[in-house]
Amino acid sequence: MRRLILPLGLIVLLAAIGSSAGQPQKGESFEVASVKPNAATDVPEAVQLLPSGGLRMTGFRLLTLLRVAYASTTIQRNEQIVGGPAWIASDRFDIVAKANGELTPDAEGRRPQRLIEMLKTLLEDRFAVRAHMDTRKLPAFVLRVASRDGRFGPKLKVSTLECARPVAGTRADPDRWCGFRSSNGGGAVTARHVTMAEVAAYFAGYTIVGRPIVDKTELKDRYDFSVEFVNAFIENPNPNAPPIANPNADSGPSLFTALTEQLGLTLQSENTMVPVLVIDRVEHPTPD
Repeated sequence: MRRLILPLGLIVLLAAIGSSAGQPQKGESFEVASVKPNAATDVPEAVQLLPSGGLRMTGFRLLTLLRVAYASTTIQRNEQIVGGPAWIASDRFDIVAKANGELTPDAEGRRPQRLIEMLKTLLEDRFAVRAHMDTRKLPAFVLRVASRDGRFGPKLKVSTLECARPVAGTRADPDRWCGFRSSNGGGAVTARHVTMAEVAAYFAGYTIVGRPIVDKTELKDRYDFSVEFVNAFIENPNPNAPPIANPNADSGPSLFTALTEQLGLTLQSENTMVPVLVIDRVEHPTPD
């Protein structure tokens, strides 16, 4: 389903933070952090937030970490990261860290902004990362409203949901989740309280799309939607292997058709200016 992008769980947890790249400026940092090589080559990248400000990230490539730390909605695919040695896309690392205080959700009740800032500091300190944002003309899809009068499709609406904000020691209301959830091999997607930039970043990772998506809808609210389509591919457990044909794919609309008919959005193929992250310097991490 999704190749060379953040796994779905990481998108729900970490995407859409909007951290700008540039000359490194010291921000918040973890109290303690351990970075160790992981010899595995085929395990999924996984992240877990722990009580009392703890974090565990397993099997991460630096390429993924860069996307999370610098610009996880604008840098949607690995081909938008320019420069750097080959090992940033292959070598794996485990990170265990602890922040001072809880990694609390942001104002939307979803993602801890402090975590992104601390991760960026860790990359700069331990991997000597120096990077800057630029733009390049690349094959991409442009996301627009399909109707000339701006009408939405039947399954897209402005969100009025108040996202749950978990409090330490309590359980969040499971009915007030925000973000993306998928089922049926990725061919049924439900989203709550998401921006169009998040929608673009989410669907850019589908194999059938295979390009960055630039949001030009000019829609500024947050939205709820559900969309169903035929997803011909499912994610391969081995991230270095090709995607797998979905044996359970039924007949029905393609993703492109479903976005238009059900949400009133369209993806148009263009060569257009796309954000890229240029790696100026990177080194293997310093020992613990």
